[in-house]
Amino acid sequence: MPIIKIIKGAVDKLTHPSEGQKLFMDEALKGFGVLISANTKSYVAQRDIGGRTVRVTLGRHGVMTTAQARRYAEEALGLMRRGINPNEQKRAAQGRSITLQEAADLYLQSNKPRAEKTIKGFRDAMRLHLKDWLATPLAEITRKMIYDRHRRIGDISGPYAANATMRAFRAAYNGAMRLHEELPPNPTISVDWFSEYRRSAAIPAEQLADWHKDIQALSNPIRQTFYLLILFTGLRRESAAEIRWEHVDFNKGTLLIPKPKGGKKRAFTLPLSDLLIEILLRRQVENEKLTPDSPWAFPSDKSKTGHIAEPKLTPAQKASLVVPFSVHGLRHTWITAANAAGLSPYDIKMLTNHMLPKGDVTAGYIGLHMEALRASQQRVTDYLRGLI
Repeated sequence: MPIIKIIKGAVDKLTHPSEGQKLFMDEALKGFGVLISANTKSYVAQRDIGGRTVRVTLGRHGVMTTAQARRYAEEALGLMRRGINPNEQKRAAQGRSITLQEAADLYLQSNKPRAEKTIKGFRDAMRLHLKDWLATPLAEITRKMIYDRHRRIGDISGPYAANATMRAFRAAYNGAMRLHEELPPNPTISVDWFSEYRRSAAIPAEQLADWHKDIQALSNPIRQTFYLLILFTGLRRESAAEIRWEHVDFNKGTLLIPKPKGGKKRAFTLPLSDLLIEILLRRQVENEKLTPDSPWAFPSDKSKTGHIAEPKLTPAQKASLVVPFSVHGLRHTWITAANAAGLSPYDIKMLTNHMLPKGDVTAGYIGLHMEALRASQQRVTDYLRGLI
């Protein structure tokens, strides 16, 4: 490679190659050079470490003076003589400086599909419980800090919020570690997780008749049919609330769920029993009088989306209930009823859009047969109707 005296005038005169790069080394300081490409001139330091040539970019000519570049080269070459790679040292420093906010942004920018509810929960955890840490480098957040924060959130906001916050932190940290291996182990290893229990229980079979009377007594017909549809389909609240008339095929007796939990890739078509078709037909007829221009099966003029969102009973309505319940508890009720009606575990999973067991050879051979699933759906409907 050409040897020159690296001073400003000499570097100014070096011409850019039409393609590729050309390296010029300094005649006085061994390992100091200037790398010329088609558009740039950059100062570098270069030396072998452990039998491998390591090149460190110091800065651009014109931005950095020749004297500055020479001083930086002496520092870099000094490290390399001791077997230290300045590039790795710089990457390690960058890894140690990444903040929780930057790690959270990496998580949110990931190509991995995530449900809106998952993203909202992640944002809420950062905003509500970790806001004071967002500008803190991850490497400075210790196990003791994590342990104490988890306990504090549990005392103030409850165990579920505490666990959810630590899961959000763990996800952000693990995402950052994939890019910055220099980070220490994830400090959530110190978390003493609170026990969690299912908060939405199925309605006991012997109470379903009273529950049905409670629902029939509600003054809002949209809310009535909303609860009934969830009981007789086992749908999640969000999927039921977002039903549009274009998703309902009365001729085929099916309902498309285009964006269930897990996103569009988990979209599925649900076969409808006779009662489910009656419920939706009733809703369509009543909507033509109440909200004729709405595309939603369960419209709401109090919601920004135009459809029912989080149906909450008033204190007076709750007090009048003979059988207290939660919306997600109705999904539990359907699954319990499906099991009692003798459905196979595979049919239950397909009708509720649960993943089939990984590693189960039989599950891998099972395809979707709409009419067979319709028979299973009807079986659950008949069982629940008998209890009501």
